[in-house]
Amino acid sequence: KQNRVDMNLAAGFGVAGVKRFPPIGSVFNTLKEKSKLSLETNMTSGVGLIEQLSKLIDSQDTAYTVENSKPKVKRKALTVRSALRQIKVEGQPLRVKQACELIRNTQHDRVPSVALARRRTDADGHMSLVLDLDAEQIEGSTYAWAVMTCRKLENIRDETRKLRHMQRMQFLPPLNNVKHGQMPKLDVYERAVVNSELAELDARWAADAGSQTLQEKLIREMLALARGIDRRVRVNLEAFGSRLYGLSTSASDFDLAMSIRVPQTNAEVGFMRFVRHFVVRLQRTRGFQRVVWLQHARVPIVKFVYRTSHGEHECDVSFNHGLGMAKSRMIHTYMRSDPRVRQVLMVLKEWAITRAISNQNAMNSFGVMLMGLTYLAQERVVPPLQLLTTNAMNTRGWKNLAALQQSREQISALYLSEQSEPIRCVQSGEQLPDWRVEGKNAYFLAKSVGWQSPNKQTVPELLFGLFRFYGCEFEPENHAVSLRLGSARIARANLHELKVQMPEMVLGRPQMWRENLRLLAVEDPFEPQVNCARSAQGEWVEGLLWEMRRAAAVLRSGANEGRVLSALFVPPTPSIYCDASVWASVYGRLFPTLQQSVNEHVFDPERDMTPETIIPIEELEAAQIKNTN
Repeated sequence: KQNRVDMNLAAGFGVAGVKRFPPIGSVFNTLKEKSKLSLETNMTSGVGLIEQLSKLIDSQDTAYTVENSKPKVKRKALTVRSALRQIKVEGQPLRVKQACELIRNTQHDRVPSVALARRRTDADGHMSLVLDLDAEQIEGSTYAWAVMTCRKLENIRDETRKLRHMQRMQFLPPLNNVKHGQMPKLDVYERAVVNSELAELDARWAADAGSQTLQEKLIREMLALARGIDRRVRVNLEAFGSRLYGLSTSASDFDLAMSIRVPQTNAEVGFMRFVRHFVVRLQRTRGFQRVVWLQHARVPIVKFVYRTSHGEHECDVSFNHGLGMAKSRMIHTYMRSDPRVRQVLMVLKEWAITRAISNQNAMNSFGVMLMGLTYLAQERVVPPLQLLTTNAMNTRGWKNLAALQQSREQISALYLSEQSEPIRCVQSGEQLPDWRVEGKNAYFLAKSVGWQSPNKQTVPELLFGLFRFYGCEFEPENHAVSLRLGSARIARANLHELKVQMPEMVLGRPQMWRENLRLLAVEDPFEPQVNCARSAQGEWVEGLLWEMRRAAAVLRSGANEGRVLSALFVPPTPSIYCDASVWASVYGRLFPTLQQSVNEHVFDPERDMTPETIIPIEELEAAQIKNTN
């Protein structure tokens, strides 16, 4: 056991993440157990022996006390020698020692049906049994007994089926072949299907009038509570996030931002006192329940449940979060610049939720939105709003932008806190305004009217390109995603303010992965030192990029059972993903290094990846779609 991988090596994604992208330690250990089982040449015989023993033991009339069970129980049992008079395995008789070896080798935590035991006789002649927790004490003598530990034969059959399933080596297809594929041209029928699917999504991702009315009522009530604390304090409250840029459902949480301006004397103390009084008022007001103040968060926030006659609604209110408002308004501007932007982001958000990818413990939906917007800027669907004073981009502007993206010196100059030279528009050369919010430059071109994109691709083509790029072309260990610079190909080393360690410094030391490996870098557009994927573990990143490849493969296959885009949203099922070992083929950046570090090789793609061991994911999901229609 000295080389057994620490199961906590990279754990801790929260419920959704663990279900989807298991810790690499779990993948390694599951494969190790499977390899161990598959190396047992008599495994099939052992399972057959246990099944026959179970039937024989169950037919016995006498039960014996098992001494070392807690609490003591009575179990049916018989000697292995007597059982072998009635059993043949694969048509061959067995000796006691052979049978004990088979039972010992077949025993596994998942097959607790039959155990070996020794008999014990007390001074009064009463016989009992002692389970041999250390099976090596059994030497094949007449003292070897087989004890039924699982009373129902149906359970025994279930457990042996689990064991046989555990023996099977199966792996997810890497799907690297989508790199060279193309999105097929949609025919008239398929275009109609896509338009119908987008209309359905658009209706779902637009809050209805009732939800809007409820939001307005909530804001009025909270403002009344806040303004009643101290008349000298100026308070404003408005929605931000998806509620502001219009990509929320009627059931989405209410994300609110409260700005508080207190008198200048002891402003910080006054601010904290005001928030404390506000939280107390919320707790004492009918309709506001489960109020929690997270005062030590990066941005102070109060979480609560707003209860009305229509039900309960999750709410968050942050304080003096001007940057959050600025980011939401910029996303809104991007969405207004081209109608395809909202549709692409809408599909991306639905995909991330239904495939259990968005995860507060790895990367939330804002990070996913940034990845989507950055790709659209890279493909010239939208302009780089933070680098422009005009939305009339021509060849010169795009050329200047490309030069900036490749130049370490120009990027460094752009990110300096105190500029020696003013930042200029990549198109006109004019000096960019300096809009300071919370000490950060939050400038972006706020007008979207008049923008004409040179990219004429359809929404399905853009989605296919997005998934294929991130799944196949994007190199997370070398590239960073920067919406500000309009590219997901920015060299990570060039973003000197981004506080994230280069993966090459950590990848060779698996024991440091959980704490230090940040395989994905997504730059915050207004806080260049913040990595929006700072909580994402390596497994989650590898799983995300595989999911991107899977999505590209789905779109490449065209219409399926009358669906095109909806096939992206097939929920992941336990029948495909519950076994941790299937992910060994996906963790291509991590698994070889892990095996080398522990000097154990339980997975070799060239040896283990065969047509028989690759899970037919497309067939299984096609059947899943058919069953839901």
